[in-house]
This record gives sequence, structure tokens and C-alpha cells, in this order.
Amino acid sequence: MSGASARALMQKANERTAVYFAVSISGLVVIIATMHLANGILMNSNLKSRGVVAENFVKKARLVRSALLCKVPLFSSLGHALVFTVYIVINIILLLQNLDLSMSRNWAKRMGWITTCNIALITFLALKNTPLAFLTAYSYERLNILHQAAGYCTVLFAMLHAVLFIVTDAKLGSLSNLLELAQIMGMVAGFAMLSILTTALILRGIRYEAFYIVHIVMFMLVIIAVGMHRSEFQTKSIYIIIFSACIWGSDRLLRGFRIVLRAFGNRANVYPLPRGGVRIVMRRTPWRAVPGAHVFLWIPKVRAIETHPFTIVSTNPLQIVISSRDGFTRDLFSLASKSPGALLRASCDGPYGTLPNFARFDHVVLVAGGSGATFTIGVALDLIHKLSSNAAKPVIHFIWVIRDDEMKEWFEKELIELSFSPLVKLRIYVTRALGARTSVNEQQTVEKAAAKETSSEKSKVDSDPEKASGSCSPTTRESTLPSMLGRPDISAVIRSVAGATEEHDRSIVAACGPDSLMSETRSVVADLVENSGRSITLHCEQFGW
Repeated sequence: MSGASARALMQKANERTAVYFAVSISGLVVIIATMHLANGILMNSNLKSRGVVAENFVKKARLVRSALLCKVPLFSSLGHALVFTVYIVINIILLLQNLDLSMSRNWAKRMGWITTCNIALITFLALKNTPLAFLTAYSYERLNILHQAAGYCTVLFAMLHAVLFIVTDAKLGSLSNLLELAQIMGMVAGFAMLSILTTALILRGIRYEAFYIVHIVMFMLVIIAVGMHRSEFQTKSIYIIIFSACIWGSDRLLRGFRIVLRAFGNRANVYPLPRGGVRIVMRRTPWRAVPGAHVFLWIPKVRAIETHPFTIVSTNPLQIVISSRDGFTRDLFSLASKSPGALLRASCDGPYGTLPNFARFDHVVLVAGGSGATFTIGVALDLIHKLSSNAAKPVIHFIWVIRDDEMKEWFEKELIELSFSPLVKLRIYVTRALGARTSVNEQQTVEKAAAKETSSEKSKVDSDPEKASGSCSPTTRESTLPSMLGRPDISAVIRSVAGATEEHDRSIVAACGPDSLMSETRSVVADLVENSGRSITLHCEQFGW
């Protein structure tokens, strides 16, 4: 076979590889979407009218769900790890299929095609307006861990592609090929990918704004450089890059259009809160905005060309509460402190995030740590506002862990409203005592609270608001919001709630907070799903981006 014929066959094989990659990833999405649809049908079915066969199916489904919820190293759950494993297997199979392994150049070219396909995948996973939110109930922030994992693999494939080509050219004595414009552009793309990898590993956790800017600039450089690296349309790989650029550009244009459109007549008041908090009250509320979802906030006086994601606490008017750390939030807190109530030009993009229908459940357990309450407060208030005054369910178990009492001022009005609702059982834990107050034995505190909860929940919802606070000093709701000292045993609290439910009750545990709290919540729910025989759903909200 002539060299030209061999190259043509190899080109066809690589083109088929790209098609197989798209079909395989699409198939994975279909499987996840089908599981989501089946879970929805299961949740909507009447638990009490199920037959023996259906009950057995439900038990097996719960065992599977329990396993998928378990925490594994490097991933938030076994489910995420399995999806990533399938993704890796797809890449390995496509790397080896229909390939002449005796020629290193063929290896190098196949690595290049796999890299290009993965660029399209990580671009798709990064879209804020992703169709996966409708198909799988996974919004972009829930796909972020897969975006990161696929990104690391893409850099690895790109580096292997480059090394194999350089080694091959060195053996053939044709290193001068590296001086061609197309090859130089390939090296530029490789440098940009390594820059993204380095900043992701070093800057992401300590200087997020710097990381994000580098990430976006280097991504655009990758798209341009890879496009110039293989610019011939007859090689077909350029179409994948054009597709990636189009979906990313369309997403950016749509988001920019929303911000410009919502900027007209829109203003925001900013108010400082204790412990570095800021409350933002906007004049206009985006369409479809719901408490617990999030928007990308734009305040040009603080950052002219940046938007930042924050959770919606309430929608009438749109209110956001943030915790200042560094960068944008630090500067916003400084501005609010100097000019409390300042009226600033503002706009937002969103809302984003997929939320379950909490009203369908009999028990809603909301667990938050620190500023994670921006999510749980919004969900709880939205629930009690939507329910009729004589509604008996769902029972809302609101658990908030904070460092000190001052943080309660962030949501004082909202917490008082929740405490007066007969549906809400409110527990606030303060882990750092103030003034003369001293810490109490943490386990005893939790056991007392759990005992109270268990003894009362089998009966109708208690309308006495004092009983929702657990073991705390006898203070009135109007003067202060009672709390318990010490770090709670989240596992014990959730188990006490699950143990008090009826056999056919449906419960959901929704959590937002630090990684340790999320991991503990995920573990106890996984265990309860497997061993309690109860219908329990878990919803974990991303704490930060």
C-alpha cells in the first residue's frame, strides 16, 4: 500500500474516532437522563399503592442509589467516579481502535484527534446555559467536577501528542518541521493548556479571580492556536474546533445580552453585615428566579468587566447575601461599609441551578454551614410562602451551623419568620462562644435535641415555636433567636429526623456548606437510603465556584 493510501485510511479512521466519541458521550448522557426520568416517575408514584414487585424494585433501586452517593477519594460521590471511569474507558478504547500500533506517528495523530474531541467536551461541560440541565437535572456547577477531570485528561493527551510527534521527527531527522507555522501554533496551544493546568492547581483555591482570567484568556488562545495548527478543512478536525468556538461564543453572547437588557433601570442597594457580610437588594428580579437558585451579579462600580455567582435568598425584591473574602467580595464589603445603603448600578445573568420540588416531600431537612444558609434560607422561605396556612406538610427541619452569634444578624428577619411557622423546626448551632458564654458538651446537646425531635414528630406538627429550638436558654423570639452551643453531630441529627418519619413518608436532605459538612451529610444519607427502608433524596448545593 502506498504512503498516500495509508494516510488516507488513517485519516478516515481518525474521522470515525471523532464520530464514535460523540456517539459514546451522547449515549452516556442518555443513560443519565433515563435514570433521572425513572427517578422522577418513581418519586411521583403512590408509595402506598405499590405491589410486591414494585416494592422489590424500589428496594434494589435504593441500594444502587446508596452506593452511588458514597464519597470516594477525589470525587464527591461514587456516581461521579463511575461517570469519569466510563469516560476514561471510552477514551482508551477509541485511542486503540483501528490503529496501526507499529507506527508512532499514527499514535501521535490519534492522540491529537482525541485531544480535539475532548476540547469540545470540556467546552460543552463549561456552558452556563447547558441543555444537560433539562435532560439530567445537572446544572453547569454540578458538572464542574467532570469539566475539571476531563480538562486534566485533555492536557495529558495533548502533551502525549506533542511528545510522540517530536520523538518521531527526531528519529527521522526532520526536527526542522517544528519551525513551520502550524507546528508553532501547536506549541502555543500546548503552552496555553499547561498554563491552565498550572493555575488550576495553584491559583484556583487562593486567587480565584486571577485563575479565572487566566483560564478564559488561555482557553481562547487554545481555540485559536489549535484552529491554526490544523487549519485545513479537508482534515475535518477544524470543524470540531469551530463547533467548540461557536457554542462557547453563543453562550457568552447570550449571557452578555441578558446583563445588558437587565441593566436598564436596574439598581442595587448594598448594606454591610457583621462578620464581613453584605446584603444586596436589587430593583428588578429576573424571570424564573427562585430562592435557592443563583445569578451572576454585575456591579460595574466594583468590577466593570466581571460577574460573580451568588445565591438568591428572596425574589420580592431580589435579595442576595454574600460573605466577603477577597477580590470582588472584599471590595464590595468595603464599599458597603463606607456607604451603607449605597445605590449602585447593577445587573445580573441567570438564574442558574436545578432544584428539586421540595413541596412534594413530607420532610425537608435543610443543613447549612456558615454562608451556605443563603441557599437553605431561600428554600425554606419559598416553601412556607407557597404552602397554605393550614398545611401540615412538609415538615421543614432547618439546621444552621455558625461560628458566632453575630452571623444570625445576616438573616434575622428571615429566621424570625421561619421560627413562627408551625412547619419549621429551627436549630442554630454556634461553634464559637461569645463573651461569658462557655461551650457545652456537644454530644449531650445533640442527644437532647434529637430526643425532643423524635418524641414530637410522630404526632402532628407542633405549633409551639419554642419547641423548634432544641435545648437553649428561655428567651423570647422577639428579643433574640435561641441557639445551641457546640458543633452538632450532623449524622445524629439527620438520623433522628429519619427515625421519626412514617414508613411511606418521602424525605429530602438538602445541604450547602464546607466540604466536611457536605461529606458527613452525604455519608449519613447514603447509609440511611441503604438501611432504613425509607424514601430519602439527597440534594447537595455547591458551596463555592
